[in-house]
Amino acid sequence: MNKRRSGALRGLAQVGTRKKPEGSTLGDILETLGDRSFGWGFMLVGIVNLLPLPFGSNAILGIPALFVATQLMLGRRTLWLPDFMTRRSISQKKWRAGALSALPVARPLARLTRERYTRVFRGGAEKPFGLLMLVTSLVLCLPLPLTGWLPAIACFVVGIGLVERDGVIVTLGGVIALAAITVAATMAFAIYAGFLLATG
Repeated sequence: MNKRRSGALRGLAQVGTRKKPEGSTLGDILETLGDRSFGWGFMLVGIVNLLPLPFGSNAILGIPALFVATQLMLGRRTLWLPDFMTRRSISQKKWRAGALSALPVARPLARLTRERYTRVFRGGAEKPFGLLMLVTSLVLCLPLPLTGWLPAIACFVVGIGLVERDGVIVTLGGVIALAAITVAATMAFAIYAGFLLATG
């Protein structure tokens, strides 16, 4: 019996082995990865924001997640991104670094994924879930300490679930998204309380 290979990991490997020394644009990558564009969009945002980048970079690099989540919430069938995003280039080195950062999450999930609980993807369920991911994307863009990685992981896990059409993995990503929102709210409250104490 042949072991099933994850379509998500195959797609990541396909992009990682492209021979383009000048790097690939976001549009090139999405085109290479094919359909299930919302899943790939969330995965790409997750990978990029898992890179070891300067503090505050997520305020810019998290913006594409807002586009993906908003369109998911509005019930669009395919993902659209503006030209200034799709033309943005990602070097092979950066892509490889992001993919390596995501592998500890991707590999165990890939072994567990299969197409199941597909009702999560029907009957308008994507709209409230899109709202949850929109709030998570806003959290990703906030320049708050300790709040960047969890929403990036949530985007990545949700992306894998959407690509594989696995409702369980999508739900797991939603739980991580709720945790990310809770951590951000706690951090914001702590900063606000600290400011009140300092000025009071």
